[in-house]
Amino acid sequence: MRVTALVLSVLAAMAAAEAAPAAPVFDDPRGLVEYVYLPYTNGTFPEDAFELYSPSLVQLWQDMEQRRGATATAPLGFDPLVNGQDFDIDDLAVTDPAIRGDWATVTATFTNFGVPQELRFTLVRRAEGWKIDDIESLAGDEPWRLSELLAADPLLN
Repeated sequence: MRVTALVLSVLAAMAAAEAAPAAPVFDDPRGLVEYVYLPYTNGTFPEDAFELYSPSLVQLWQDMEQRRGATATAPLGFDPLVNGQDFDIDDLAVTDPAIRGDWATVTATFTNFGVPQELRFTLVRRAEGWKIDDIESLAGDEPWRLSELLAADPLLN
């Protein structure tokens, strides 16, 4: 009886592992930033995009969700990867990384509905590869840093 239960548990775990592909591991910061833009061209968005973010950035997202509680407001109101609510990405270019130890910066430039965008990604190297630790908008009249937006109190904005 115990052997049957053990075999069934192992088979269930194997099926779950096959059904949920492992998160990609990036040994190149530029490759990670290029990867985050693939869904905007091929329409295949990952089930869990948080796998690409550092634990500290994920924690900021979770804290923001908890602070906003039962309010009907969206955490940000826009997609920080395209700096807009919708997207029509053209002319994407991703720079080579500037690496300092376990930290790197990579800049992505593109147009979204014809409007020039420039985003700087700060990445951190972890045991499971490079992860996005912050994103900063460098173009336009209203620059922002994702970590600051997530840390802000939504009821005060």
